[in-house]
Amino acid sequence: MLSCSSSSLLIVNPPPRASRHVIRRSLRMSLNNDNTNPKFTPISLLNSVTKLLWGQSLPPGLLVTTVRTAWNSAWGLMMLQLAPSDSSGGYSRPASKFRFAGSPSPGSLHLYVGLACPWAHRTLIVRALKGLEEAVPVSVASPGMDGSWEFKRVDGANSGSIGASLDKANGCKTLKEVYGLRRGGYDGRSTVPMLWDTGSKDVVCNESYDIIHLFNSGLNSVARNPEVDLSPPQLKDQIEEWYRIIYPNVNNGVYRCGFAQSQEAYDKSVNELFCALDKLEEHLGNSRYLCGDELTLVDICLFTTLVRFDLAYNVLFKCTKKKLCEYTNLHAYMRDIYQIPKVAATCNFTEIMDGYYKILFPLNPGGIRPVMPSTSEHQILCRPHGRESLSSATPVFVK
Repeated sequence: MLSCSSSSLLIVNPPPRASRHVIRRSLRMSLNNDNTNPKFTPISLLNSVTKLLWGQSLPPGLLVTTVRTAWNSAWGLMMLQLAPSDSSGGYSRPASKFRFAGSPSPGSLHLYVGLACPWAHRTLIVRALKGLEEAVPVSVASPGMDGSWEFKRVDGANSGSIGASLDKANGCKTLKEVYGLRRGGYDGRSTVPMLWDTGSKDVVCNESYDIIHLFNSGLNSVARNPEVDLSPPQLKDQIEEWYRIIYPNVNNGVYRCGFAQSQEAYDKSVNELFCALDKLEEHLGNSRYLCGDELTLVDICLFTTLVRFDLAYNVLFKCTKKKLCEYTNLHAYMRDIYQIPKVAATCNFTEIMDGYYKILFPLNPGGIRPVMPSTSEHQILCRPHGRESLSSATPVFVK
């Protein structure tokens, strides 16, 4: 009976003694030749070994089965940490650990974000539209190869968009270190966005929906555009009604598709995602924004998912039923918001694609980033959207 130990994985049927002698001699010759070759690499050695073992044939079935089993086991362990699941294999997003416990001091806030993250992107857009850039400085973390957030300066942000930076508030190398500075320390998930109080040296909040509400109405005393209201009283009920649809089915829905660990969980999630997108497409055929003529917080929450859809979710997260560009109204709606002054500068598509394809190792082990879809390029997103005809009034955003 064959053993499944690591020492017997490569050779399924041991060759006779004469053949083994030929293999050893050929391997020594290959090593001697390759060691004198400046292009010698572990891959070239591996290629030499595999050619000697099974020539041009496919790898033996037992090897394929064993590697598949080992990979599935390792994948499950990684996904357990990256994307906890429920009993059905459905993604169960961990709740935000830090929520507002009082009124933060406007003069001591510092925002931490990552450009790939749609939740952090929300806060950058509201911060820009309200004119809070000076009042709330920002440090931009980049995803490290181990999936954690780290700080490093990256030159050459494209199209004038915001780029990665060092930690401007605490001088830390990683976001985990920043979280660890708070009183009592912290050893949980270090997520973005995170609002930090530079005075008390503590985490104020790391729930994106709370932060955008604070930016919209809680910091008007230091905002350059206090008249901009993305959650007017008469629309609050509509905003919350739409958010109850968008958050589970679209914002978190794409993650439920991508992080599903069973076919049942994936089928359920992808059906709910595209049912919601179909509903949004129909509604936006007669309404410029979700709540009528005015851009609101819920539009921004939807936008940060839509702008990533064809870039990442359609391919990497298996949201493949339709591309966003196949939705006439949704794609025009996305372009409408993208063209609002200051919004495009918050979109760094290179960082977004790197953050998904190069860092989410369990979903893309090769780390190969595909070419950007042409419909997501800046010049395409700046094409006329024609949605002004659906609005009786155009909101004015102060530069």
